[in-house]
Amino acid sequence: MLPVMDKQQKQAMKDLKAERIKLFRDQANFIPTERVPHFCNAVTWKVFDAHRSLPIALTNFKVMEDVVRHFLDNYPVDGLMDTGIRNQFSVMEAFGSDGYYYYTDEAVGIKDHALCTIDTLMDYLEDEERYTWETVLPAKFGDEWNEKTLEQWKAAFKEYLKYTYFIIHMGSVTGKEYGIPSLAPNNPAKGAIQFGIEELESNLLGIKDLSVSLRRHKDIIKEFCDKWDEKHIDPMITKALESDGPQSEKYCFDSSMILLSHNILNPKQFDMFLWPSLQRMLDAYAEKNMNVRIFAEGSILRYAEKFNRYPKGTITMHLEQDDPFAFREAAPNCAIMGGLDTELLANGTPEECIARTKKLCDELGRQGGFILSEGKMLSYKNDCKADNLKAICDFVSNYKL
Repeated sequence: MLPVMDKQQKQAMKDLKAERIKLFRDQANFIPTERVPHFCNAVTWKVFDAHRSLPIALTNFKVMEDVVRHFLDNYPVDGLMDTGIRNQFSVMEAFGSDGYYYYTDEAVGIKDHALCTIDTLMDYLEDEERYTWETVLPAKFGDEWNEKTLEQWKAAFKEYLKYTYFIIHMGSVTGKEYGIPSLAPNNPAKGAIQFGIEELESNLLGIKDLSVSLRRHKDIIKEFCDKWDEKHIDPMITKALESDGPQSEKYCFDSSMILLSHNILNPKQFDMFLWPSLQRMLDAYAEKNMNVRIFAEGSILRYAEKFNRYPKGTITMHLEQDDPFAFREAAPNCAIMGGLDTELLANGTPEECIARTKKLCDELGRQGGFILSEGKMLSYKNDCKADNLKAICDFVSNYKL
């Protein structure tokens, strides 16, 4: 239950949320602002910082809520990547298994797996639900799949409903109590936009089998990507084109997507498997004056020039490993999100972190086009020192451009 807030407190948080959304929107559109906003890319690091057990926080909604509250009480960020909903194992544990994902005292991991083979890709695409129930789940859970009891199914479903409520609840906690805006109108249960080539890498084939198949079975990969994107991406493009344009009063961005496959694709493969659908989607956003945040895992610098065909205000590139100054030079039309390296956050001093933050704000944000954020997700205990993050938050909250 949310704490009781009087009208003045509610209005203050509503105003703060609107102010933060405008900060993100203006910087994304290269409009100078009074200060640079900070969208914090903190995930499970929050658990360690709150001195809580990772296994308990990942299986107890109340503990995870306390973790998020502790973080927001101590670090005045303008946005938060994970509101505690990213890694929850209560549903799977109620079902009697952790599936592919697992956790230890130190980290969340995922077991190497592939849901399909190159020969079964089209079977999956033809009927994803049937393939999942008849092939994926039995393979995922092994012999125990057919031994699941009615009580286990009921327990898992009950826990799933609790998880759904928790997602909604944490949106209220962060938004109404702390004035933290939502990132984009993506479905939190489904995540960001997923192109066919990304689905192949992250779920269906995995990095190893996809890398081999790109050379040995290029035609099959191309056919799958075309059909997947026609089925899953084209409706999103249509929806964007039929929309009223930017949702500037509700969200920081109009959409969010994650790209990873560019790290294993050569330029010809990039142009064949990813760029056609990505370009059509970006064309739609540009036509409607909408802004998309792209989290480019790894390095996307070698493809930066491709994004220069879009006007300022279309793309905000969240950089994980690329140098933001090099990317600004290569793609001056893209707003940049990032700049804070975990190496500095983990091993630097507060003074060094403030100096880095000031340089980023002065050189990238003074004319608009920059949002401060951590590149890599803060996930491990040693990804960041609390004093360093606190120094950055205090500085950027008060530093006037």
